[in-house]
Amino acid sequence: MYKVYFSNRSVSIVPTSTKETPAVDTVYYRLAEGDDLSQLPFWFEKAEEIQDLVIEAGDIDAAFSQFVSRLKVEVAAGGLIRNGRGQALLFWRRGAWDMPKGHQESGETLEQCALREVREETGLTRLELGGPICVTYHTYHNNGNFVLKESHWYKMSLIVDEAVRVQTEEDIEKALWCGPLRLKRLLKDAYPSVRDVFAAENK
Repeated sequence: MYKVYFSNRSVSIVPTSTKETPAVDTVYYRLAEGDDLSQLPFWFEKAEEIQDLVIEAGDIDAAFSQFVSRLKVEVAAGGLIRNGRGQALLFWRRGAWDMPKGHQESGETLEQCALREVREETGLTRLELGGPICVTYHTYHNNGNFVLKESHWYKMSLIVDEAVRVQTEEDIEKALWCGPLRLKRLLKDAYPSVRDVFAAENK
C-alpha cells in the first residue's frame, strides 16, 4: 500500500483484493483500464471536501508511479530515536510534533543520510542505527514546484545519555523524551506520517 498525505488529508493506493470497512469520510475508487492518475494530485489538493481517497489498483506500483509522475520527488531519511529507558524523542516543529529527518545528499546512502540528519537536528552523537521501519510520503509546495517528499525511517538507539541540542534554524522549537503515556497524548498533535511511523515500528 502507498499512502500520500496532503496536509491532514490522504490518498491511498491499495490492491484490489484489500478488504476494508468503509469509512464515512472516505471515497473509494477502483482503477479501470485506461485511467490516468497523473493529474490526480492536482485535483485532490483542491477537492477539500474529500478527507481521504482510496484507490484500488491491480498493480499498485505502476499506479503509484503514474500518480507521482508530475511531482518533483525529494528523498529524505530520519530516525525514531529511543533512549536507554525506552523513551522516544519528539520535536515541536511548525505547529506539530515531528521527528528528525532531512534530504538525502548526493553520494549518500539512506542510512548515512538518516544518521547525519538526526545528529544535525538533535546534537546527539552516540547513536546506534537499527533497521528500517517504513517509508512515508507527503506533498508540499516549494519555489513553484509541487513536491512529493519520500521519507525513509529507521530505528535508532541512544547508547549513552546526552543532552539534546535542537537545530533552531530548522524551525525546531523544543524536544521531549516521551514515555508511553506522554507519547500517546502528544501523537494526537503530531503530523499524520509521524503517527504512521510509530504504528509501523514493531510490525
